[in-house]
Amino acid sequence: MSAAKRQSARAGVIFALALVVLGALVGLLTVALSVAVDGGASLFAERPQLVWLLPVAGLCSYGAYRAVGLDFSWSTARVMEAVRDGRSVPPLLAPAIIVGTALTVLCGGSVGKEAAALQMGAAASGLLRDRVSARFRTVLAPAAMGAALGAMLDAPLAGVVFSFEALRRRPGSLASLAAPAVTSLVSWSVVRAMGVRFLPGSVAAPAVLDVVLAGDSFMGDRVVGALLLLAAVGAAAGLLALAFCGALGKLRGGLARLGAPVFALAVGGVATALVVGYADLFHYEDVRSYCGTGLLQIEAALAGEALPWWAFIVKAALTLLTLAGGFKGGEIMPVLAIGTCLGAAVFSAASSLLPASILGAVGASRSLGALVGMVAFFAACTNCTLTALVFAGELLGFASLPATIVAIVPAYLIARRVSLYPTSLQRARGKCQFDPVMARRDAS
Repeated sequence: MSAAKRQSARAGVIFALALVVLGALVGLLTVALSVAVDGGASLFAERPQLVWLLPVAGLCSYGAYRAVGLDFSWSTARVMEAVRDGRSVPPLLAPAIIVGTALTVLCGGSVGKEAAALQMGAAASGLLRDRVSARFRTVLAPAAMGAALGAMLDAPLAGVVFSFEALRRRPGSLASLAAPAVTSLVSWSVVRAMGVRFLPGSVAAPAVLDVVLAGDSFMGDRVVGALLLLAAVGAAAGLLALAFCGALGKLRGGLARLGAPVFALAVGGVATALVVGYADLFHYEDVRSYCGTGLLQIEAALAGEALPWWAFIVKAALTLLTLAGGFKGGEIMPVLAIGTCLGAAVFSAASSLLPASILGAVGASRSLGALVGMVAFFAACTNCTLTALVFAGELLGFASLPATIVAIVPAYLIARRVSLYPTSLQRARGKCQFDPVMARRDAS
């Protein structure tokens, strides 16, 4: 064997070991993030008055970033742009985003863990970037991001797909294809071995899906009505995604004019505290349950429990205020919660307004509405339809794909020009609605 071949083989072995180490590291960091955020959520549930300290939590997050020399403008969108362009992400972002997300949830901010985990994974890859051959360095960060998302959603295949789809990149080599698969499998295994679950562990496809999938009655009136209802959920998800992403861009743009990020944090924190505080004052205590990650709404909706029709509006409003203010945390879990509430609301309205002879058992299933609403709104807000489909398949079983496709397609077609993440849009389509503070990061 020539020296060049030996060197290439050695580089390949080191790269493979680095992927395993990276996957394990991402899995451990994911568990740490979960413990920190869940602890903050539990404390807030016991002491809802902590919402009045949300502006202080934002300032503490800002101070933590500055203390370790990090620009506070590091967001999920900025991280994804850096990864797409092959630039490194500072490793210190991993502990910083854990602290920032935990502080936000502790004081009632409506953020999640998943997008925070994306930042954490990309940051962790920086620790191994210089340990591998130069030709493998740009592969590590996307692989780590996919591993983090796959572990969080209990859907490793969805994480692999997301690592390509969200960055709009194609596998350029066997290494770029194998890397996210290895890291996702390892991180998912670590999280499962430690007994951590981020979504309800008993999610199962509702039995009424059998009605939609029954081939011999596929053209019956009830099935046609059910398919139209699924498409209606998708259309509603697409329209809401347009409004959500548009409002987020406008709010962030307006708050960016205040100058330093501390002013946006103060305004966003005070606004959120006032909304929750006045809701309590007028005996709408249920509003406080829409703070935090949104897991409570997801669990309730997937279990078929009745939620107020306005649940998706309240969750979306609190999420907009928190994200627009620049608080640290993820967008994906709140997006899933908004989608579940929206889907359940559409199904509930349809079952009340339309006769059962049209909708059949499907129309009466709030859990099915919640499921398709969740994946449809995720697809619309992230512009990642393949990831949404694979996520639905891993969550419900791939036999459910025909039903979920009916909802995802209209959601994507309506909202295809917007996204929470600019990298998930084709550059020719123009700009999406993302954090304009990124353009002013030097001011912080």
